[in-house]
Amino acid sequence: MDWWLEAAQWPAMVVTVLATWLVGSRSSGRRRAGFWVFLASNVLWIAWGWHGDAYALIVLQLALVVMNLRGMREARKAWQASSRRASGTARDSTGSAGAEPLSLSRTDMRHVRGTRQQPPASAGPDR
Repeated sequence: MDWWLEAAQWPAMVVTVLATWLVGSRSSGRRRAGFWVFLASNVLWIAWGWHGDAYALIVLQLALVVMNLRGMREARKAWQASSRRASGTARDSTGSAGAEPLSLSRTDMRHVRGTRQQPPASAGPDR
């Protein structure tokens, strides 16, 4: 069993990279799966750290588990809010239904002075 725990760093690394890839996906299903894969990678790193007496790594992974769980909770709130908006049952900050959706129309936006001006010629070609 010791040889497997010594080699566990490689599967842990691969699972961590896979989780990062999934969390960065545009697909909400892949992002959700990425949180669970991250939790699996945390377990692998903890097992490897326990075997190698790497207690700082274990504490780091436990902190990352807490952050992953928080991220899952926050993402769930966002997914639920977007599904409520899609179904037409949007709620405002007080929780009451019928809140106005956000708008980015020209009348709602502030005009920032100088935003349409060209940069000076001395600014260089990268401007």
